[in-house]
Amino acid sequence: MARKSKKTPKVVGISHAEAMATELKSPTFRFGYEQRGTVAEIALAVRAMRKQAGMTQVELAKLVAVSQPMIARVEKGIGMRPPGWDLLRKISIALGKQMQLSFVDANDAVDRHLVYVDGKAPPVEGGQATGR
Repeated sequence: MARKSKKTPKVVGISHAEAMATELKSPTFRFGYEQRGTVAEIALAVRAMRKQAGMTQVELAKLVAVSQPMIARVEKGIGMRPPGWDLLRKISIALGKQMQLSFVDANDAVDRHLVYVDGKAPPVEGGQATGR
């Protein structure tokens, strides 16, 4: 019996960039997308600061008075919402850092999800922030 050859389906559609541009027109989608970006950047910043301080998750958890799994969740960016302000404040104090919150013009070309550590902005290349 002859084997049937599988035909590769023809892909018809739009590119990822086009799909994202369409989705980002929805205020609900845009809010969730931007919030998820914030969660990811906080996660990366907390992990980097903890490692720079030479601490384990267990050590940081003890200083902050939370469980090690809580620190792990923050560092992995688990959850759709950013960690609470109080938890982030405690983490920053335990790591000897100063936490800042800033508001920028929504139309500003600079990435709105930058995380500032010790009040220092991330490196800038060619007039564009490299935070993401």
